[in-house]
Amino acid sequence: MTTQSIDFFKSIFEHFPNFAILHINNNCEDIKSISQDIANTSDGKFTNIEFNDIDEKTFRLKSNTSTYTILSDCLNLVENQKQFLMTIYTGLENSAQVIILVKKDSTDLYALYELLEEVNFTNTNTIDIFDEYDLVVTKKMRMWV
Repeated sequence: MTTQSIDFFKSIFEHFPNFAILHINNNCEDIKSISQDIANTSDGKFTNIEFNDIDEKTFRLKSNTSTYTILSDCLNLVENQKQFLMTIYTGLENSAQVIILVKKDSTDLYALYELLEEVNFTNTNTIDIFDEYDLVVTKKMRMWV
């Protein structure tokens, strides 16, 4: 990773009091380290869960606990991606973001966009800042009628 790509990645995060980053990690130690540094420099909270430690059938998150959730090279390994993303959605605060890293050319990004829309994520974009990964950013938006 270049210094420029790391700086771009860091710029995704808004620094405000009490923000929380949840990182679900599949051997992306650089992203883990950078994310932890972001949280530490802003007095935020950082939680890392190793993907290999997750049992998909029982995986749950407390409601409204993270401002950012980073899925580092793990979504393509999930058997039931829709259910997994619904669990992630539950754990997010309103207007929170999910940052998904997938190895380049390993995922149909249009299908991923459709899946994210199905789970009620909005403002989905791909940012090309890493040589090895596509970075997809999406947002939880709760609409009140």
